[in-house]
Amino acid sequence: MSSQPIAHEAGFGSASNSRRPRPFGRPDIGPEGRADPRRAVLRRADTAGILALLAVLVLYLPTQAEAAASTPLPALLGLLLGLPHGAVDHLIPAWLSVKARRWSRRVSLLLGYAAIAGTGLLAYRAAPAAVLLGFLVLAIAHFGTGDEAFHAERDGRRVRLRPHGVLAYGAPPVVFPLVLWRDQVDQLLERVAAGSTVLLTSEVRATALVLTVSAVAITAVQEVRGRRGRNLVQLGLLATVFAIVPPALAFGVYFAAWHSLRHIARLLCADPANAAHLRAGRLGPPLRRFALRAAPPTAAVLISFALLTHHTGTAGVLPTTFALLAAVTVPHAVVVAWLDRRAR
Repeated sequence: MSSQPIAHEAGFGSASNSRRPRPFGRPDIGPEGRADPRRAVLRRADTAGILALLAVLVLYLPTQAEAAASTPLPALLGLLLGLPHGAVDHLIPAWLSVKARRWSRRVSLLLGYAAIAGTGLLAYRAAPAAVLLGFLVLAIAHFGTGDEAFHAERDGRRVRLRPHGVLAYGAPPVVFPLVLWRDQVDQLLERVAAGSTVLLTSEVRATALVLTVSAVAITAVQEVRGRRGRNLVQLGLLATVFAIVPPALAFGVYFAAWHSLRHIARLLCADPANAAHLRAGRLGPPLRRFALRAAPPTAAVLISFALLTHHTGTAGVLPTTFALLAAVTVPHAVVVAWLDRRAR
């Protein structure tokens, strides 16, 4: 069963079809010619993210609000709102593999997840500047692969991660603030990890910017040739928002309404328990199921955050937020990479 496509396991395929069921992320056209209903869920998340970034752009440009440029609060709020998107990582393997449903495998997964997160925390305490730099690189890869996989599944294409595509979609949220909003971002980076800006030299930033712009240009040309106008619009919107809007505001909205929402949409489609509801066009039950499953892990992270913040005081809010985020992001990125591998 573990080698069976998720579309078949979840009930989206038909055993009576003579053709082989399509793997997760590709459209499954039934005998009546109806497209895979999961794609409608992905398109809703896609539209919501586009509208959110457009709203930020439209509302910020006329006002040029100084408050939005001077406080990290929007970024912190976005990170907190986006926390649930990784809260069901421990369930994903069991959705896609029968072997992973054994209790021994589940316990091993949880212990491994906790061990990786704990190692990340210890590494941050030992070398915060180096860990921050590594985290920025990981964030680019994670954001970019997430968008590439999401676009493929939304369009019913096989997931193929283009290196320049990963960089084009993943780098603007990280590289543009580092280069175009250096004065603001460097202050935040130093509060998170003292000495980190020393590693981010002007040469490093310039190289990152050149690579990012080149990747965006190459990817834009490919999107035009592939007649993927929606992706082209998104690429331009993503680059414009992070070039014009203050980074804390841009990242807060991006993380909560773009990156996290897209991943949640993929999870709703991957969970076999949601198959019947999605076929019927009912999104409420899958959302409630996800919320119930995500609530305990999210609460655990928030409680840990509150305890650490109480211990360190208000001056430790930013370092604590980053430490927890980095700790859970590493194992989360590993699980998502495994999901993408299954999709491929």
